[in-house]
Amino acid sequence: MNITLIGAGNLATQLGLALQEKGHRFVQVFSRTAESAEALAFLLGAEAVTRPELVRPGADLYICALKDDALSDVLSGIQVGNALMVHTAGSVPMDVLSVCTSDYGVIYPLQTFSKGRKVEFRSIPFYIEAARLESLQVIQALVADLSDTVRVVDSEHRKYIHLAAVFASNFVNYLYAISGDILQEQQLSFDDMLPLIDEVARKVHTMMPSKAQTGPAVRYDQQVMGKQLALLQNHPEWAQLYELLSKGIHKQATDKAASTNN
Repeated sequence: MNITLIGAGNLATQLGLALQEKGHRFVQVFSRTAESAEALAFLLGAEAVTRPELVRPGADLYICALKDDALSDVLSGIQVGNALMVHTAGSVPMDVLSVCTSDYGVIYPLQTFSKGRKVEFRSIPFYIEAARLESLQVIQALVADLSDTVRVVDSEHRKYIHLAAVFASNFVNYLYAISGDILQEQQLSFDDMLPLIDEVARKVHTMMPSKAQTGPAVRYDQQVMGKQLALLQNHPEWAQLYELLSKGIHKQATDKAASTNN
């Protein structure tokens, strides 16, 4: 399949390289930043373009892997006739592509990506959608080259998947960052947290997260929690977050216990 890639960021890079490995050919790579467009185009053997109007019709598929807030602006300058175009965003409806073509869809991989870190696509869930049944079948076949888990999900449900992913990934990573900062302030190593982090991750492969929850907040141990809040006196925003999360954990634990008893 001849593909034009609109975007040259983390996801575009990893997706492009993975599809290239499966034998797909890239025609063009678009990015407003010449350095990014040229770097990825070189890897994919494609032409680099930096203006939307230079994206040519004629490719079999256009994959738009851009930040959500850049989609509308870039797409307004692209016309590809009736060619199939997909975007990769979790929280954006597929019909945002209707300004470019009448044949559109979504390929949303549920994973975090970095340019320099290769991922194993085979284990990543992909959520797909299309305006036409024939195009859905094309997308399904393409994604099946990469992943064992391909689910047809509409735009409304995909928004909730993206929301859940923000809690499971972005917010959790922010808490890792706070943990790292606390330890760094005391000249202690974050590396010692890794076995704990890994074990929690392993647990939720075999049980629901609410069942895996431990710690002072579950039993609302105010003595321990009070001492830990005192340690956060120089970071009031972390203390506020500690209290909010602790209350949420305790409420979840008591609600689950009450529903089990009833």
